[in-house]
Amino acid sequence: MEKVIPKYTIEQLNQCDHGVRMNIDIRRLEDHIARSSDVRFPHRHDFYNLIYITRGSGTHDVDFKRFNIEPHQLFFMNDSHVHEWYLSPDVAGFTMFFKKEFYNVAEPIYSLPNLPFFHNSVNEAQMVVFEPEEAKVVEHLFEDMLSEFVRNHKHCEAIIKTILKIILIRSLRIYQPHFERNGSSHNLSKLHQFESLIEHNFIKIKAVKDYANLMNLSPNYLNAITSACIGKSAGEMIRDRVILETKRLLAHSSLSICEMAYKLGFEDCSYFIRIFKKDVGFTPEQFRKSLMERKN
Repeated sequence: MEKVIPKYTIEQLNQCDHGVRMNIDIRRLEDHIARSSDVRFPHRHDFYNLIYITRGSGTHDVDFKRFNIEPHQLFFMNDSHVHEWYLSPDVAGFTMFFKKEFYNVAEPIYSLPNLPFFHNSVNEAQMVVFEPEEAKVVEHLFEDMLSEFVRNHKHCEAIIKTILKIILIRSLRIYQPHFERNGSSHNLSKLHQFESLIEHNFIKIKAVKDYANLMNLSPNYLNAITSACIGKSAGEMIRDRVILETKRLLAHSSLSICEMAYKLGFEDCSYFIRIFKKDVGFTPEQFRKSLMERKN
């Protein structure tokens, strides 16, 4: 039987009836850990997730990036990230789950596709650390969201959405200086459109010209946009996404290398192995073996 990465819904984590559909959930991190003993790690979600740490230590792995846990950290995960953690018994904080459709804002700059800490890029981190004074503000904001969620009074979702937006904007202030993207608003908009297309099509579509056609651009123009904004060619961005998914499967599935190649849209297993080795420096089998050795 193939080993697969579990994917959880908000309803599953709440142990709800199948007929219940939830857009959001907010709770204290320590309560979430206590009631989620049956959750398998590593896993992914079909929702977005914020985790704010107020106390404790340990490690948190998000798609092959390891973060050492410390107070005042805020983690951001989208609906495809794979993560696992090893937390100290005294860990505390907040966790918020929300569906993509819950968070919609009028200003494009603050929309989910434009918030860099939710991206899959290997060059970006899914975490910020607040200075002590700012951390107090953020902690109060999480307390207010939790209070609104628990009381469930009229317009509570509107208030929660507003507080969530404030938290994300405060995070953006800290995050942007470290991972600033260059380019005009038009180019950045096209870049985010390209990233979204890759996310939904990278298994079936791997040629730059095909993505360019979907965007009504020439391949050269698309390459110029990605190079100007993030210093990478369009082809590199597509390969990065394929390599990330390959690493996920190598770490968390029992597929053979050739089964993996076919699952990711490659007809030639040898070509798939060459592409991976050129990018990573190891064959897929060597990479999988190194992961097993690290765990042992």
